Amino acid sequence: MPPRKTSPTRAIANVRRMFKAFETGDISDASDYLHPDYVNRESGDRSNARGPDELAHSVAWLRGAFSELKFAEQDVLVSGDKVAVRVVMSGCHTGPFIGHAPTGKRFAAEQVHLFTLWNGKIITHHAVRDDLAMHRQLGLVGPAD
Repeated sequence: MPPRKTSPTRAIANVRRMFKAFETGDISDASDYLHPDYVNRESGDRSNARGPDELAHSVAWLRGAFSELKFAEQDVLVSGDKVAVRVVMSGCHTGPFIGHAPTGKRFAAEQVHLFTLWNGKIITHHAVRDDLAMHRQLGLVGPAD
């Protein structure tokens, strides 16, 4: 059976709910907007989980490294079952992050997130992030900007 079309309004709302989960740590309603087979292509080797379990893992990991986590939306594009969102992620490095002790430094870095929806729920996530700018601001590589 082909997927039902998702309205652009619902698609954007579900993607925004996911960003809110990262900001607040509240994933209690994740099954409402995440497909059970959801895959986060950005998880790398951190988790083989899918669906809401993967989101729980990613939220805990990122919030464990950064306090005051925010995703300031800059642009949103919807085309069919695809949503693209450009954000500025910001926060303070207050926990361990990929082998680095907390620096206490603040950062703000641009990211573009690409989502695919299936029957109204997010099923895949890809991202393009300016990790170099973030790492420089945190003093983890090269000179800080």
